[in-house]
Amino acid sequence: MKRKIDFLLIVIVAVLLSACGGKNDAVLKAQIESGKKHCPMSLGMAGKLTSMSYDEATREVDFVITLNKNVTDVNDIKADPETSRTSMRLALSKGDMKKLVEMMVDADASLKVTYKNRGSKDEHSISFSTEELKDILDNPMKEEDVNRLLLDNQVKAEKNRLPYTIDRGLKVTSIEDNGNVLSYVCEVDENLYDMPDMETNKEELKQNMRSMLKDRAMRKQAEVLSSLNKGFEYRYVGNTSGNTVTVTFTAAELGEIAGKK
Repeated sequence: MKRKIDFLLIVIVAVLLSACGGKNDAVLKAQIESGKKHCPMSLGMAGKLTSMSYDEATREVDFVITLNKNVTDVNDIKADPETSRTSMRLALSKGDMKKLVEMMVDADASLKVTYKNRGSKDEHSISFSTEELKDILDNPMKEEDVNRLLLDNQVKAEKNRLPYTIDRGLKVTSIEDNGNVLSYVCEVDENLYDMPDMETNKEELKQNMRSMLKDRAMRKQAEVLSSLNKGFEYRYVGNTSGNTVTVTFTAAELGEIAGKK
């Protein structure tokens, strides 16, 4: 089973870097030298920031991140390089990391981030030229693009977990983005649940799900889906009869849950 890729891992590195002003190579070098003192730095279960450096001759900033393969595998990053680069663009455009990018642009520097699997030779690098870094500053991602990226990453991570159990006798077997609705297909053990009863009590089931969607993390998902004009549904499928019970939330309902409408 593939591991979840945390494309925004690099954001954590920015905590190390204070945003002092300046328009020259020396300022960038000083920031990197300051950050090096904290290496290696734990990134939690995902791995650790092994090193950071600045090559004055090539004007390249280098970050090396060693991954815990059981949590995040560099080969998953290799498998989807376009999403990886897009996610990195988002990471580089936010908060303190944006300030570091400004320093790199001021110093006419480039950036390379190298991911390595701990205990193996597997590695993958993502590079951004000075021009690309400047483009990140000049053309920040639109909110819709950001939300679409967040949703795509979430769906990919969820699909990598499939199949998974959400409760006794209830197992999510597939996730489908059907354009106007994100659909979770849930296999129901009919030895434990009666499909006709679920259909009769569908409104009560929806109210229970509505309460779950008010959880902080789920509310964020509701906000992202609503912003993309997407609904959300759980399609329960009996494992013997094949009968289905579908609970649906429209984009407008999700907006209300998220407090945006």
